Amino acid sequence: MKKLLFSLIATALVLVSCGGVDPVAFNDAIVKANTTITALGETYQNDITKSIESSDFSAIAAQTDSALVKINAEIDIVKSLEVPKGGDAFKEAAVKTYESLRDVVETGRKLSTLNTDSTEEAANSIMKEYDEKSNAYTTQHGELAKAQMDFAKEANYKVK
Repeated sequence: MKKLLFSLIATALVLVSCGGVDPVAFNDAIVKANTTITALGETYQNDITKSIESSDFSAIAAQTDSALVKINAEIDIVKSLEVPKGGDAFKEAAVKTYESLRDVVETGRKLSTLNTDSTEEAANSIMKEYDEKSNAYTTQHGELAKAQMDFAKEANYKVK
């Protein structure tokens, strides 16, 4: 009788542990990271805009460092997620999107090299690159949304 009970418990444990990663929990973890990353990007944009308007270019370096630490932490969280069946493309799209925002912020650091004596050409050159990186981030964010919808369809759940 004890052997039978032990066998049933062992079988139940194997079945439960083979269930894999919950697709909805995986989605929710990426959504949480995305919410954090998006807020960081918006805050960074607002902060550097204020610094530029007040000609406080040196503050941009500290703002950039702070944003990069937080962005890198979110990237690490997403990279460490266990992936459910069919979730690889979604995870990859999330990492690429967050790395794209990191590129925007790293480009923003170049604004800290400006000062009140900088030429308009120098400022425009940096802003052009910043805008290009921002556009790439926006495009990548769209790819992330598509990957999420594809994953939801494959995993048979609805995105709220």
